[in-house]
Amino acid sequence: MTGRTMQRTMLELMLLCLWGSAALASTPSPARVQLDGFLAAFNSGDRATITAFGKDHAPPDFIRPAIIDQTLEMSRTSGGYDVLEVNETDPLSVKSRVLARATKKVVELNIAVDPASPERITVITLNDSVAPASPTTTPVR
Repeated sequence: MTGRTMQRTMLELMLLCLWGSAALASTPSPARVQLDGFLAAFNSGDRATITAFGKDHAPPDFIRPAIIDQTLEMSRTSGGYDVLEVNETDPLSVKSRVLARATKKVVELNIAVDPASPERITVITLNDSVAPASPTTTPVR
């Protein structure tokens, strides 16, 4: 192998490694996928959408009519949520801060998924006693 061929091969290998790591970094964790799915259903404000998401992904208790009613009321009063920040402690759990569109309250939204079935959420918590958003805080898109 000539020096020029060796340099080209090394460059190709480096690019391949960079491309592969970038692809892995852009793949969302199972918990992040469920966070995004939950927010999409929640923000829809639609009973059928929230119920369908609950049947497919949420804990069994979530699809009780009282829980669906409570979720719909929270969606209506908050105006939906925009993600401010997401912290993944591991692929199976996320802690996020979301901003209520209507009230501008910052809420902590935590989700954990089942290790054996990562499309199934085991824990969803909303905690509204977090520090308020700074005036310059903008949602993550």
